[in-house]
Amino acid sequence: MSEMAGGEGQAKPEMSAGGAHQQMGHGHGEVTPGAAVGRYLVAPRPPHLRSSSVRPIEPPALFTLLDEDPDVNVIDHVWPNRSRGLGAIAEPNPACPPVAVVRMPHERAAVLAANPQVLVESDQPLTFNTPSPITPAVAGTDPALAVPLTEAATFTVRVTGRDGAGVPGVHVWAAGAGWPAHAVTAAEGRATLVLPTGTPSEINTLHVRAPGGYWAARIDNPGLPEDGKEALIRLKPLSETFEGFPERAIYGWGQQIMRLHELPPTYRGHGVTVALLDSGVATAHPDLKTAVGTGFDFVANSSEGWDNDTTGHGTACAGIIAAADNRTGITGIAAEATLHALKLYPGGRISNLLQALDWCITHDVDIAQINLICARPSALLALKIVDSRAAGIVCVAPAGDDGTTVAFPARLPGILAVGALGHTGTYPPTAPSAAYAPGHPTATNLYAPPFTPLGPGVDLSGPGVAVITTAPGDTYTPYDGTAIAASHITGLAALTLAHHDALRIQPQPRSAARVDHVHAMLRASCRPVPGIDPTRIGTGLPDAPAALGLQPTVPTFQSSSSVEALLATLRAEMQRSGLVQR
Repeated sequence: MSEMAGGEGQAKPEMSAGGAHQQMGHGHGEVTPGAAVGRYLVAPRPPHLRSSSVRPIEPPALFTLLDEDPDVNVIDHVWPNRSRGLGAIAEPNPACPPVAVVRMPHERAAVLAANPQVLVESDQPLTFNTPSPITPAVAGTDPALAVPLTEAATFTVRVTGRDGAGVPGVHVWAAGAGWPAHAVTAAEGRATLVLPTGTPSEINTLHVRAPGGYWAARIDNPGLPEDGKEALIRLKPLSETFEGFPERAIYGWGQQIMRLHELPPTYRGHGVTVALLDSGVATAHPDLKTAVGTGFDFVANSSEGWDNDTTGHGTACAGIIAAADNRTGITGIAAEATLHALKLYPGGRISNLLQALDWCITHDVDIAQINLICARPSALLALKIVDSRAAGIVCVAPAGDDGTTVAFPARLPGILAVGALGHTGTYPPTAPSAAYAPGHPTATNLYAPPFTPLGPGVDLSGPGVAVITTAPGDTYTPYDGTAIAASHITGLAALTLAHHDALRIQPQPRSAARVDHVHAMLRASCRPVPGIDPTRIGTGLPDAPAALGLQPTVPTFQSSSSVEALLATLRAEMQRSGLVQR
Protein backbone atom coordinates (compact mmCIF):
# COMPACT_ATOMS: atom_id res chain seq x y z
CA MET A 1 0.00 0.00 0.00
CA SER A 2 2.59 2.51 -1.08
CA GLU A 3 -0.15 5.07 -1.79
CA MET A 4 -0.56 5.56 1.96
CA ALA A 5 3.10 5.58 2.91
CA GLY A 6 4.43 8.46 4.97
CA GLY A 7 1.11 9.36 6.61
CA GLU A 8 0.77 12.72 4.76
CA GLY A 9 -0.23 11.35 1.37
CA GLN A 10 -3.83 10.91 0.28
CA ALA A 11 -4.72 7.44 -1.01
CA LYS A 12 -5.15 7.52 -4.81
CA PRO A 13 -7.99 5.06 -5.62
CA GLU A 14 -11.49 6.50 -5.35
CA MET A 15 -14.86 4.72 -5.34
CA SER A 16 -18.39 5.96 -4.87
CA ALA A 17 -20.23 5.21 -1.63
CA GLY A 18 -22.52 2.90 -3.55
CA GLY A 19 -19.72 0.79 -4.97
CA ALA A 20 -19.28 -2.95 -4.83
CA HIS A 21 -17.48 -2.75 -1.51
CA GLN A 22 -20.77 -2.55 0.31
CA GLN A 23 -21.18 -6.22 -0.50
CA MET A 24 -19.79 -8.93 1.74
CA GLY A 25 -17.34 -11.78 1.36
CA HIS A 26 -15.71 -10.93 -1.99
CA GLY A 27 -12.02 -10.78 -1.14
CA HIS A 28 -9.54 -11.85 -3.82
CA GLY A 29 -6.19 -11.76 -2.02
CA GLU A 30 -4.17 -14.90 -1.39
CA VAL A 31 -2.18 -15.03 1.81
CA THR A 32 1.46 -15.98 1.35
CA PRO A 33 1.87 -19.75 2.02
CA GLY A 34 3.78 -20.58 5.18
CA ALA A 35 3.27 -17.18 6.79
CA ALA A 36 1.72 -16.95 10.27
CA VAL A 37 -1.65 -15.38 9.60
CA GLY A 38 -4.41 -13.94 11.71
CA ARG A 39 -7.85 -12.43 11.33
CA TYR A 40 -7.97 -8.64 11.56
CA LEU A 41 -10.29 -5.65 11.38
CA VAL A 42 -9.06 -2.81 9.15
CA ALA A 43 -10.74 0.60 8.98
CA PRO A 44 -9.97 4.24 8.18
CA ARG A 45 -8.70 5.85 11.36
CA PRO A 46 -11.46 8.12 12.77
CA PRO A 47 -10.69 11.86 13.09
CA HIS A 48 -10.50 11.86 16.90
CA LEU A 49 -7.94 9.02 16.77
CA ARG A 50 -5.88 10.65 14.03
CA SER A 51 -3.48 13.57 14.08
CA SER A 52 -4.87 16.69 12.41
CA SER A 53 -1.83 16.71 10.10
CA VAL A 54 -2.71 13.27 8.69
CA ARG A 55 -5.06 13.27 5.75
CA PRO A 56 -7.98 10.83 5.94
CA ILE A 57 -8.47 7.91 3.61
CA GLU A 58 -11.97 7.14 2.37
CA PRO A 59 -13.30 3.62 3.06
CA PRO A 60 -13.73 2.68 -0.64
CA ALA A 61 -10.15 3.68 -1.35
CA LEU A 62 -8.83 1.67 1.58
CA PHE A 63 -10.89 -1.37 0.65
CA THR A 64 -9.65 -1.20 -2.95
CA LEU A 65 -6.07 -1.25 -1.75
CA LEU A 66 -6.81 -4.23 0.49
CA ASP A 67 -8.39 -6.09 -2.44
CA GLU A 68 -5.31 -5.46 -4.56
CA ASP A 69 -2.83 -6.53 -1.88
CA PRO A 70 -1.64 -10.11 -2.61
CA ASP A 71 -0.92 -10.70 1.10
CA VAL A 72 -4.46 -9.81 2.20
CA ASN A 73 -7.58 -11.93 1.89
CA VAL A 74 -10.73 -9.85 2.40
CA ILE A 75 -13.36 -12.03 4.10
CA ASP A 76 -16.16 -9.60 4.87
CA HIS A 77 -17.18 -5.99 5.40
CA VAL A 78 -19.08 -4.31 8.18
CA TRP A 79 -20.54 -1.34 6.34
CA PRO A 80 -23.25 0.31 8.44
CA ASN A 81 -26.59 0.35 6.65
CA ARG A 82 -28.22 3.72 7.29
CA SER A 83 -31.15 3.22 4.91
CA ARG A 84 -33.75 2.49 7.60
CA GLY A 85 -34.37 2.81 11.30
CA LEU A 86 -35.28 5.83 13.40
CA GLY A 87 -31.95 5.66 15.18
CA ALA A 88 -30.14 5.63 11.84
CA ILE A 89 -31.94 8.80 10.75
CA ALA A 90 -31.15 10.52 14.05
CA GLU A 91 -27.42 9.78 13.71
CA PRO A 92 -26.39 10.12 10.03
CA ASN A 93 -22.66 10.37 10.79
CA PRO A 94 -21.61 7.27 12.74
CA ALA A 95 -18.55 7.31 14.97
CA CYS A 96 -17.54 3.80 13.92
CA PRO A 97 -16.18 3.73 10.35
CA PRO A 98 -16.83 0.94 7.82
CA VAL A 99 -14.63 -2.05 8.56
CA ALA A 100 -12.95 -4.69 6.40
CA VAL A 101 -12.53 -8.17 7.91
CA VAL A 102 -9.37 -9.73 6.52
CA ARG A 103 -6.89 -12.54 6.93
CA MET A 104 -3.25 -11.57 6.54
CA PRO A 105 0.18 -12.39 7.94
CA HIS A 106 0.92 -10.91 11.34
CA GLU A 107 3.92 -9.09 9.90
CA ARG A 108 1.75 -7.47 7.22
CA ALA A 109 -0.75 -6.40 9.90
CA ALA A 110 2.03 -4.77 11.92
CA VAL A 111 3.19 -2.78 8.90
CA LEU A 112 -0.33 -1.69 8.07
CA ALA A 113 -1.04 -0.71 11.70
CA ALA A 114 1.97 1.63 11.61
CA ASN A 115 0.24 3.75 8.97
CA PRO A 116 -1.43 6.73 10.70
CA GLN A 117 -4.36 6.68 8.25
CA VAL A 118 -5.45 3.17 9.19
CA LEU A 119 -6.82 1.47 12.31
CA VAL A 120 -5.95 -2.24 12.61
CA GLU A 121 -7.26 -4.57 15.32
CA SER A 122 -7.38 -8.30 15.91
CA ASP A 123 -10.81 -9.78 15.17
CA GLN A 124 -10.96 -11.39 18.60
CA PRO A 125 -13.21 -14.36 19.40
CA LEU A 126 -16.17 -13.72 21.68
CA THR A 127 -16.58 -15.80 24.82
CA PHE A 128 -18.73 -16.14 27.88
CA ASN A 129 -17.41 -15.28 31.30
CA THR A 130 -19.60 -17.46 33.51
CA PRO A 131 -18.83 -18.89 36.96
CA SER A 132 -16.87 -22.09 36.53
CA PRO A 133 -18.50 -25.17 38.07
CA ILE A 134 -15.09 -26.35 39.16
CA THR A 135 -11.69 -24.80 39.75
CA PRO A 136 -8.81 -27.11 38.74
CA ALA A 137 -6.49 -27.98 41.56
CA VAL A 138 -3.63 -27.35 39.17
CA ALA A 139 -5.02 -24.20 37.55
CA GLY A 140 -2.60 -22.74 35.05
CA THR A 141 -0.94 -26.07 34.37
CA ASP A 142 -0.84 -27.49 30.86
CA PRO A 143 -3.30 -30.45 30.86
CA ALA A 144 -0.81 -32.48 28.84
CA LEU A 145 1.61 -32.36 31.76
CA ALA A 146 -0.95 -34.09 33.95
CA VAL A 147 -1.34 -37.13 31.69
CA PRO A 148 0.39 -40.11 33.32
CA LEU A 149 2.49 -42.67 31.51
CA THR A 150 0.62 -45.49 33.24
CA GLU A 151 -2.96 -46.57 32.64
CA ALA A 152 -5.46 -43.95 33.88
CA ALA A 153 -7.86 -44.77 36.72
CA THR A 154 -11.63 -44.65 36.20
CA PHE A 155 -14.74 -44.64 38.33
CA THR A 156 -18.46 -44.76 37.58
CA VAL A 157 -21.29 -42.72 39.04
CA ARG A 158 -25.03 -43.17 38.70
CA VAL A 159 -27.15 -40.06 39.05
CA THR A 160 -30.79 -40.48 40.03
CA GLY A 161 -33.67 -38.09 40.47
CA ARG A 162 -37.40 -38.55 40.96
CA ASP A 163 -38.43 -42.02 42.15
CA GLY A 164 -34.86 -43.28 41.85
CA ALA A 165 -34.85 -43.09 38.04
CA GLY A 166 -31.55 -42.39 36.29
CA VAL A 167 -31.12 -38.88 34.91
CA PRO A 168 -29.46 -38.65 31.48
CA GLY A 169 -27.47 -35.68 30.22
CA VAL A 170 -26.05 -34.77 33.64
CA HIS A 171 -22.58 -33.20 33.69
CA VAL A 172 -20.26 -34.57 36.37
CA TRP A 173 -16.95 -32.95 37.26
CA ALA A 174 -14.42 -34.45 39.67
CA ALA A 175 -11.59 -32.43 41.24
CA GLY A 176 -8.70 -33.73 43.26
CA ALA A 177 -4.93 -33.51 43.28
CA GLY A 178 -4.70 -33.72 39.49
CA TRP A 179 -6.46 -32.26 36.48
CA PRO A 180 -10.29 -32.39 36.78
CA ALA A 181 -12.25 -35.14 35.06
CA HIS A 182 -15.58 -34.65 33.30
CA ALA A 183 -18.28 -36.90 31.85
CA VAL A 184 -21.97 -36.81 30.93
CA THR A 185 -24.47 -39.43 32.07
CA ALA A 186 -26.07 -41.75 29.53
CA ALA A 187 -29.68 -42.95 29.34
CA GLU A 188 -29.63 -44.81 32.69
CA GLY A 189 -27.90 -41.97 34.52
CA ARG A 190 -24.43 -43.57 34.45
CA ALA A 191 -21.16 -41.89 33.57
CA THR A 192 -17.59 -43.13 33.72
CA LEU A 193 -14.91 -40.56 34.50
CA VAL A 194 -11.28 -41.01 33.52
CA LEU A 195 -8.78 -39.55 35.98
CA PRO A 196 -5.63 -38.22 34.26
CA THR A 197 -3.77 -38.64 37.54
CA GLY A 198 -4.44 -40.10 40.96
CA THR A 199 -7.11 -42.51 42.18
CA PRO A 200 -10.81 -42.13 43.07
CA SER A 201 -9.92 -41.88 46.76
CA GLU A 202 -8.02 -38.64 45.99
CA ILE A 203 -11.11 -36.91 44.61
CA ASN A 204 -12.10 -34.21 47.08
CA THR A 205 -15.07 -32.63 45.26
CA LEU A 206 -17.78 -33.71 42.85
CA HIS A 207 -19.88 -31.16 40.97
CA VAL A 208 -23.07 -32.45 39.38
CA ARG A 209 -25.38 -30.42 37.14
CA ALA A 210 -28.47 -31.65 35.28
CA PRO A 211 -29.68 -29.95 32.07
CA GLY A 212 -32.88 -28.97 33.87
CA GLY A 213 -35.44 -29.83 36.50
CA TYR A 214 -32.96 -30.34 39.36
CA TRP A 215 -30.72 -28.42 41.69
CA ALA A 216 -27.02 -28.77 40.95
CA ALA A 217 -25.01 -30.49 43.68
CA ARG A 218 -21.56 -30.08 45.17
CA ILE A 219 -20.29 -33.07 47.14
CA ASP A 220 -17.18 -32.54 49.22
CA ASN A 221 -15.07 -35.53 50.29
CA PRO A 222 -17.30 -37.98 48.40
CA GLY A 223 -15.39 -41.10 49.53
CA LEU A 224 -15.57 -42.80 46.12
CA PRO A 225 -15.16 -46.60 46.08
CA GLU A 226 -12.08 -48.10 44.44
CA ASP A 227 -13.46 -51.63 44.15
CA GLY A 228 -15.24 -50.98 40.86
CA LYS A 229 -18.61 -50.29 42.46
CA GLU A 230 -20.49 -47.26 41.19
CA ALA A 231 -21.10 -44.23 43.34
CA LEU A 232 -24.77 -43.25 43.71
CA ILE A 233 -25.72 -39.57 43.58
CA ARG A 234 -29.26 -38.31 44.04
CA LEU A 235 -30.20 -34.88 42.72
CA LYS A 236 -32.90 -32.85 44.40
CA PRO A 237 -35.80 -31.99 42.05
CA LEU A 238 -36.85 -28.35 41.94
CA SER A 239 -40.38 -29.52 42.73
CA GLU A 240 -39.22 -30.60 46.21
CA THR A 241 -38.30 -26.99 46.94
CA PHE A 242 -41.17 -25.35 45.06
CA GLU A 243 -44.30 -27.42 45.55
CA GLY A 244 -46.13 -28.15 42.33
CA PHE A 245 -43.45 -26.55 40.12
CA PRO A 246 -43.41 -26.21 37.14
CA GLU A 247 -47.15 -26.86 36.75
CA ARG A 248 -47.62 -24.17 39.38
CA ALA A 249 -45.80 -20.94 38.54
CA ILE A 250 -43.25 -19.46 40.92
CA TYR A 251 -42.05 -15.92 41.43
CA GLY A 252 -38.28 -15.81 41.74
CA TRP A 253 -36.48 -14.46 44.79
CA GLY A 254 -34.78 -11.90 42.57
CA GLN A 255 -38.07 -10.44 41.38
CA GLN A 256 -39.31 -10.27 44.95
CA ILE A 257 -36.20 -8.59 46.33
CA MET A 258 -36.52 -5.95 43.59
CA ARG A 259 -40.23 -5.61 44.53
CA LEU A 260 -41.35 -6.34 40.99
CA HIS A 261 -44.33 -8.23 42.40
CA GLU A 262 -45.64 -4.95 43.85
CA LEU A 263 -46.04 -3.30 40.44
CA PRO A 264 -49.48 -2.95 38.83
CA PRO A 265 -50.40 -6.09 36.84
CA THR A 266 -50.66 -4.03 33.65
CA TYR A 267 -46.94 -3.27 33.73
CA ARG A 268 -45.68 -5.82 31.20
CA GLY A 269 -43.30 -3.89 28.92
CA HIS A 270 -45.63 -3.88 25.92
CA GLY A 271 -44.19 -2.05 22.91
CA VAL A 272 -40.55 -2.30 23.97
CA THR A 273 -38.06 -4.30 21.89
CA VAL A 274 -35.10 -6.07 23.49
CA ALA A 275 -32.20 -7.66 21.62
CA LEU A 276 -30.37 -10.46 23.42
CA LEU A 277 -26.83 -10.82 22.05
CA ASP A 278 -25.96 -14.30 23.24
CA SER A 279 -26.04 -17.96 22.17
CA GLY A 280 -29.54 -17.91 20.68
CA VAL A 281 -32.83 -18.83 22.36
CA ALA A 282 -34.64 -22.18 22.43
CA THR A 283 -38.00 -20.86 21.28
CA ALA A 284 -39.65 -24.28 21.52
CA HIS A 285 -39.84 -23.75 25.28
CA PRO A 286 -43.48 -23.16 26.30
CA ASP A 287 -42.54 -20.00 28.20
CA LEU A 288 -40.67 -18.54 25.21
CA LYS A 289 -42.79 -19.48 22.18
CA THR A 290 -44.52 -16.11 22.07
CA ALA A 291 -41.76 -14.05 23.65
CA VAL A 292 -39.24 -14.03 20.80
CA GLY A 293 -40.20 -12.04 17.72
CA THR A 294 -37.34 -12.91 15.42
CA GLY A 295 -33.61 -13.45 15.38
CA PHE A 296 -30.44 -13.79 13.35
CA ASP A 297 -27.38 -16.03 13.49
CA PHE A 298 -24.46 -13.70 12.86
CA VAL A 299 -21.89 -16.49 13.05
CA ALA A 300 -23.49 -18.38 10.17
CA ASN A 301 -24.81 -15.17 8.52
CA SER A 302 -28.24 -16.76 8.40
CA SER A 303 -31.80 -15.95 9.39
CA GLU A 304 -32.04 -19.55 10.61
CA GLY A 305 -30.31 -21.34 13.48
CA TRP A 306 -30.73 -18.61 16.09
CA ASP A 307 -33.40 -20.73 17.81
CA ASN A 308 -30.87 -23.52 18.47
CA ASP A 309 -29.21 -22.73 21.80
CA THR A 310 -26.53 -25.36 22.45
CA THR A 311 -25.28 -23.74 25.66
CA GLY A 312 -28.58 -22.75 27.32
CA HIS A 313 -27.09 -19.38 28.28
CA GLY A 314 -29.28 -17.26 26.03
CA THR A 315 -32.37 -19.27 26.92
CA ALA A 316 -31.74 -18.70 30.64
CA CYS A 317 -31.46 -14.93 30.17
CA ALA A 318 -34.48 -14.80 27.86
CA GLY A 319 -36.71 -16.41 30.49
CA ILE A 320 -35.85 -13.81 33.12
CA ILE A 321 -36.52 -10.96 30.71
CA ALA A 322 -39.65 -12.03 28.86
CA ALA A 323 -41.00 -15.51 29.74
CA ALA A 324 -44.74 -15.62 29.08
CA ASP A 325 -47.25 -15.28 31.91
CA ASN A 326 -48.98 -18.62 31.22
CA ARG A 327 -49.43 -19.59 34.89
CA THR A 328 -46.77 -22.31 34.67
CA GLY A 329 -43.02 -22.27 35.17
CA ILE A 330 -41.78 -18.71 35.52
CA THR A 331 -42.93 -15.29 34.33
CA GLY A 332 -40.54 -12.78 32.79
CA ILE A 333 -40.12 -9.30 34.21
CA ALA A 334 -41.32 -7.73 30.94
CA ALA A 335 -43.57 -10.54 29.73
CA GLU A 336 -45.07 -8.52 26.86
CA ALA A 337 -41.85 -7.00 25.53
CA THR A 338 -40.66 -8.27 22.14
CA LEU A 339 -37.39 -10.18 22.32
CA HIS A 340 -34.96 -10.60 19.41
CA ALA A 341 -32.35 -13.38 19.61
CA LEU A 342 -29.05 -12.36 18.00
CA LYS A 343 -26.77 -15.40 18.03
CA LEU A 344 -23.04 -14.75 18.44
CA TYR A 345 -21.85 -17.92 20.17
CA PRO A 346 -20.20 -20.31 19.62
CA GLY A 347 -17.81 -19.07 16.97
CA GLY A 348 -18.56 -15.36 16.98
CA ARG A 349 -15.98 -12.58 16.77
CA ILE A 350 -15.90 -8.83 17.29
CA SER A 351 -16.79 -8.33 13.62
CA ASN A 352 -20.02 -10.26 14.26
CA LEU A 353 -20.76 -8.17 17.34
CA LEU A 354 -20.33 -5.01 15.26
CA GLN A 355 -22.84 -6.42 12.75
CA ALA A 356 -25.26 -7.31 15.53
CA LEU A 357 -25.15 -3.81 16.99
CA ASP A 358 -25.77 -2.36 13.51
CA TRP A 359 -28.78 -4.68 13.30
CA CYS A 360 -30.05 -3.21 16.58
CA ILE A 361 -29.65 0.33 15.24
CA THR A 362 -31.44 -0.30 11.95
CA HIS A 363 -34.24 -2.31 13.61
CA ASP A 364 -35.00 0.34 16.25
CA VAL A 365 -34.17 -1.88 19.20
CA ASP A 366 -34.80 -0.19 22.54
CA ILE A 367 -32.48 -2.31 24.75
CA ALA A 368 -29.49 -4.47 23.83
CA GLN A 369 -28.12 -6.91 26.39
CA ILE A 370 -24.57 -7.79 25.35
CA ASN A 371 -23.62 -11.04 27.06
CA LEU A 372 -20.38 -11.81 25.18
CA ILE A 373 -16.94 -10.52 26.15
CA CYS A 374 -13.52 -10.29 24.52
CA ALA A 375 -10.12 -10.60 26.11
CA ARG A 376 -8.75 -7.22 25.04
CA PRO A 377 -10.35 -3.81 24.48
CA SER A 378 -11.44 -2.84 20.98
CA ALA A 379 -11.56 0.77 19.78
CA LEU A 380 -13.94 -0.15 16.97
CA LEU A 381 -16.37 -1.81 19.37
CA ALA A 382 -16.17 1.22 21.66
CA LEU A 383 -17.10 3.44 18.70
CA LYS A 384 -20.01 1.16 17.82
CA ILE A 385 -21.31 1.53 21.38
CA VAL A 386 -21.15 5.31 20.87
CA ASP A 387 -23.31 4.88 17.75
CA SER A 388 -25.73 2.62 19.61
CA ARG A 389 -26.15 5.16 22.40
CA ALA A 390 -26.66 7.96 19.87
CA ALA A 391 -29.39 5.84 18.26
CA GLY A 392 -31.22 5.61 21.59
CA ILE A 393 -30.31 2.01 22.47
CA VAL A 394 -29.95 1.25 26.18
CA CYS A 395 -26.98 -1.14 26.38
CA VAL A 396 -26.73 -3.52 29.35
CA ALA A 397 -23.91 -6.01 29.96
CA PRO A 398 -22.78 -8.42 32.68
CA ALA A 399 -19.77 -7.06 34.57
CA GLY A 400 -18.01 -10.44 34.35
CA ASP A 401 -17.63 -13.58 36.43
CA ASP A 402 -13.94 -13.99 37.18
CA GLY A 403 -13.95 -11.98 40.41
CA THR A 404 -11.37 -9.47 39.18
CA THR A 405 -11.97 -6.32 37.14
CA VAL A 406 -15.00 -5.44 35.02
CA ALA A 407 -14.98 -7.24 31.67
CA PHE A 408 -14.93 -5.63 28.22
CA PRO A 409 -17.19 -4.27 26.78
CA ALA A 410 -19.19 -3.81 30.03
CA ARG A 411 -16.68 -1.26 31.31
CA LEU A 412 -17.23 1.05 28.34
CA PRO A 413 -19.03 4.35 28.92
CA GLY A 414 -22.59 4.09 27.67
CA ILE A 415 -23.08 0.53 28.94
CA LEU A 416 -24.71 -0.38 32.26
CA ALA A 417 -22.28 -2.84 33.86
CA VAL A 418 -24.19 -5.17 36.19
CA GLY A 419 -22.74 -7.07 39.15
CA ALA A 420 -24.40 -9.99 40.93
CA LEU A 421 -25.99 -10.50 44.34
CA GLY A 422 -26.89 -13.72 46.13
CA HIS A 423 -29.39 -14.42 48.90
CA THR A 424 -28.83 -17.04 51.56
CA GLY A 425 -31.63 -19.54 52.04
CA THR A 426 -32.72 -19.56 48.39
CA TYR A 427 -31.00 -22.86 47.55
CA PRO A 428 -30.31 -26.21 49.24
CA PRO A 429 -27.17 -26.42 51.38
CA THR A 430 -25.78 -29.04 48.96
CA ALA A 431 -26.07 -26.70 45.94
CA PRO A 432 -22.80 -25.26 44.55
CA SER A 433 -24.28 -21.81 45.15
CA ALA A 434 -23.87 -22.42 48.88
CA ALA A 435 -20.11 -22.10 48.43
CA TYR A 436 -20.57 -18.45 47.39
CA ALA A 437 -22.17 -17.41 50.69
CA PRO A 438 -20.01 -15.45 53.15
CA GLY A 439 -18.79 -16.99 56.38
CA HIS A 440 -21.00 -14.69 58.42
CA PRO A 441 -24.55 -13.50 57.62
CA THR A 442 -25.53 -9.96 56.72
CA ALA A 443 -28.54 -8.16 58.11
CA THR A 444 -30.39 -8.53 54.79
CA ASN A 445 -29.10 -12.04 53.91
CA LEU A 446 -27.83 -10.55 50.64
CA TYR A 447 -24.17 -10.96 49.67
CA ALA A 448 -21.80 -10.34 46.77
CA PRO A 449 -20.65 -13.74 45.42
CA PRO A 450 -16.90 -14.08 44.87
CA PHE A 451 -17.28 -14.31 41.09
CA THR A 452 -18.76 -10.80 40.75
CA PRO A 453 -15.99 -8.32 39.87
CA LEU A 454 -14.47 -5.54 41.90
CA GLY A 455 -15.01 -1.89 40.94
CA PRO A 456 -14.52 0.66 39.69
CA GLY A 457 -16.83 0.13 36.76
CA VAL A 458 -19.75 -1.77 38.30
CA ASP A 459 -22.77 0.52 37.89
CA LEU A 460 -25.40 -1.44 39.81
CA SER A 461 -26.28 -5.04 40.70
CA GLY A 462 -29.02 -7.58 40.26
CA PRO A 463 -29.95 -11.04 41.54
CA GLY A 464 -27.42 -13.49 40.10
CA VAL A 465 -27.20 -16.61 42.28
CA ALA A 466 -29.53 -19.65 42.15
CA VAL A 467 -32.12 -17.96 39.95
CA ILE A 468 -34.66 -20.41 38.52
CA THR A 469 -35.12 -19.82 34.80
CA THR A 470 -35.84 -21.47 31.45
CA ALA A 471 -33.59 -24.11 29.90
CA PRO A 472 -33.56 -25.88 26.51
CA GLY A 473 -35.74 -28.97 26.44
CA ASP A 474 -38.90 -27.40 27.89
CA THR A 475 -37.45 -27.43 31.38
CA TYR A 476 -36.05 -25.12 34.07
CA THR A 477 -32.75 -24.81 35.88
CA PRO A 478 -31.05 -22.70 38.58
CA TYR A 479 -28.45 -20.36 37.09
CA ASP A 480 -25.65 -18.18 38.47
CA GLY A 481 -23.76 -15.30 36.94
CA THR A 482 -23.67 -11.59 36.22
CA ALA A 483 -25.50 -12.24 32.92
CA ILE A 484 -28.44 -13.48 35.01
CA ALA A 485 -28.19 -10.31 37.10
CA ALA A 486 -28.02 -8.19 33.94
CA SER A 487 -31.22 -9.85 32.67
CA HIS A 488 -33.07 -8.55 35.73
CA ILE A 489 -31.84 -5.04 34.92
CA THR A 490 -32.78 -5.42 31.25
CA GLY A 491 -36.31 -6.46 32.23
CA LEU A 492 -36.67 -3.50 34.59
CA ALA A 493 -35.31 -1.13 31.92
CA ALA A 494 -38.01 -2.43 29.54
CA LEU A 495 -40.70 -1.66 32.12
CA THR A 496 -39.21 1.80 32.65
CA LEU A 497 -39.30 2.63 28.93
CA ALA A 498 -42.84 1.32 28.59
CA HIS A 499 -44.49 2.70 31.72
CA HIS A 500 -42.58 5.55 33.39
CA ASP A 501 -44.59 8.75 32.95
CA ALA A 502 -41.49 10.76 32.06
CA LEU A 503 -40.92 8.50 29.05
CA ARG A 504 -44.47 7.46 28.18
CA ILE A 505 -46.55 10.65 28.48
CA GLN A 506 -43.81 12.86 27.08
CA PRO A 507 -42.04 10.56 24.61
CA GLN A 508 -38.37 11.33 24.13
CA PRO A 509 -36.76 10.91 20.71
CA ARG A 510 -34.38 8.02 20.24
CA SER A 511 -31.17 9.69 21.32
CA ALA A 512 -28.27 9.56 23.73
CA ALA A 513 -30.27 11.78 26.09
CA ARG A 514 -32.99 9.15 26.38
CA VAL A 515 -30.40 6.46 27.13
CA ASP A 516 -28.80 8.61 29.80
CA HIS A 517 -32.23 9.30 31.30
CA VAL A 518 -32.97 5.58 31.65
CA HIS A 519 -29.52 4.93 33.13
CA ALA A 520 -30.02 7.73 35.65
CA MET A 521 -33.47 6.49 36.69
CA LEU A 522 -32.23 2.95 37.26
CA ARG A 523 -29.22 4.10 39.28
CA ALA A 524 -31.31 6.53 41.31
CA SER A 525 -33.71 3.72 42.25
CA CYS A 526 -30.93 1.60 43.77
CA ARG A 527 -30.77 0.79 47.47
CA PRO A 528 -27.31 0.41 49.03
CA VAL A 529 -26.97 -3.02 50.65
CA PRO A 530 -25.65 -2.87 54.21
CA GLY A 531 -22.61 -5.00 54.91
CA ILE A 532 -21.41 -5.24 51.28
CA ASP A 533 -18.45 -3.37 49.84
CA PRO A 534 -19.93 -0.75 47.45
CA THR A 535 -17.06 -1.29 45.01
CA ARG A 536 -18.53 -4.73 44.26
CA ILE A 537 -22.16 -3.75 43.70
CA GLY A 538 -22.06 -0.16 42.42
CA THR A 539 -25.00 1.96 43.55
CA GLY A 540 -26.78 -1.17 44.81
CA LEU A 541 -29.94 -3.09 43.94
CA PRO A 542 -32.73 -1.34 41.97
CA ASP A 543 -36.16 -0.96 43.52
CA ALA A 544 -38.82 -1.42 40.85
CA PRO A 545 -41.55 0.91 42.21
CA ALA A 546 -38.98 3.68 42.64
CA ALA A 547 -37.53 3.12 39.15
CA LEU A 548 -41.00 3.47 37.63
CA GLY A 549 -41.82 6.61 39.57
CA LEU A 550 -44.51 4.93 41.68
CA GLN A 551 -42.74 5.75 44.93
CA PRO A 552 -41.17 9.13 45.59
CA THR A 553 -38.27 7.87 47.69
CA VAL A 554 -36.12 4.77 47.57
CA PRO A 555 -36.79 2.56 50.60
CA THR A 556 -33.90 1.23 52.62
CA PHE A 557 -33.39 -2.45 53.30
CA GLN A 558 -35.00 -3.52 56.56
CA SER A 559 -33.68 -6.41 58.61
CA SER A 560 -36.18 -8.73 60.28
CA SER A 561 -35.30 -7.17 63.64
CA SER A 562 -32.54 -5.06 65.11
CA VAL A 563 -31.93 -7.77 67.68
CA GLU A 564 -31.31 -10.40 64.99
CA ALA A 565 -28.92 -8.07 63.20
CA LEU A 566 -27.04 -7.41 66.43
CA LEU A 567 -26.79 -11.12 67.18
CA ALA A 568 -25.58 -11.87 63.66
CA THR A 569 -22.80 -9.30 63.99
CA LEU A 570 -21.85 -10.58 67.44
CA ARG A 571 -21.74 -14.18 66.26
CA ALA A 572 -19.56 -13.24 63.29
CA GLU A 573 -17.09 -11.55 65.61
CA MET A 574 -17.03 -14.59 67.88
CA GLN A 575 -16.40 -16.88 64.93
CA ARG A 576 -13.50 -14.74 63.73
CA SER A 577 -12.06 -14.83 67.24
CA GLY A 578 -12.36 -18.62 67.41
CA LEU A 579 -14.77 -18.50 70.34
CA VAL A 580 -17.43 -20.52 68.50
CA GLN A 581 -17.31 -22.90 65.57
CA ARG A 582 -18.72 -21.91 62.19
